Amino acid sequence: MTTQPRMLRIATCLTIAVLCTLVPVRARAQQVRVAVMNFENNSTWSYWGDNLGKAAADELVTQLFKTGSFSVIERAQLDALLAEQDLGASGAVDASSAARIGQLLGAQLILTGSITQFSIERTSGGFRSFGASVSRAESVLDVRLVNTTTGEIMLAESGEGRKTFGGGFFKSAGIEREFDQGIAQEALRPAIEEVTEKLASQADRFASLKPVAPPAQIVGVSDGSIYINQGENFGVQVGQRFEVERVIDEIKDANGAVLDRITDKVGVLEVTRVLSQSAICSVVEGEAAEGDTITGL
Repeated sequence: MTTQPRMLRIATCLTIAVLCTLVPVRARAQQVRVAVMNFENNSTWSYWGDNLGKAAADELVTQLFKTGSFSVIERAQLDALLAEQDLGASGAVDASSAARIGQLLGAQLILTGSITQFSIERTSGGFRSFGASVSRAESVLDVRLVNTTTGEIMLAESGEGRKTFGGGFFKSAGIEREFDQGIAQEALRPAIEEVTEKLASQADRFASLKPVAPPAQIVGVSDGSIYINQGENFGVQVGQRFEVERVIDEIKDANGAVLDRITDKVGVLEVTRVLSQSAICSVVEGEAAEGDTITGL
């Protein structure tokens, strides 16, 4: 008589266990890819200049990654791209540059931000402090998430926070004016944590954004093998052929921004092995080099 209820309980537990394992998988599948630009320092704290904005971006990347709600592009990868493409590293991003950054990095969103208020003040220690001091940092941030496909601002949030550094944190008078990456991130952390919490709580809003495919290109060459940045994830198959194109000239405006690139066909590749997110090819015609783009034949 007890067998049926017992089996029902077992079945119920198994169902719950399966559902629990499915939840994190679904959450990971909905992650959107975000590139975090350097913040603009619009505060009156000019001692640290643009370094303060970079520290804010670095700290935000760390905090966003911890949430598990976003796939965050490595700062080094973003900085290298901005330098290569002559794009500014600051938070001032227009629709055209947002679209280009999104395409090159496969990012659906770009996060721009500004530090509107920032200060560090030191006060003397209390009774029997023997000269020790306490420093208090205050910061206010504004951030925006920009859709790289449309240039639309999809979300705008702000955060503020205060941080107290114990006696002796700053070793000498005036040291607050000498930039230190660790101190800057520590001072900004409360405000950034508040912003991060707001962004993560609304991450589901971006689940419907379609992935942005980076341009198909050659990412490596070794001993006659050509490596491309597309594989099973883009349906690449063994025997498939690609035309290799190389930039031979660029058209720029008066500010040096690239308007168009003129390319020429230099070779043909054939896929010999397909991996999950890349493929290995051989040259069947002409030549190929790292950085060349490829198109299907």
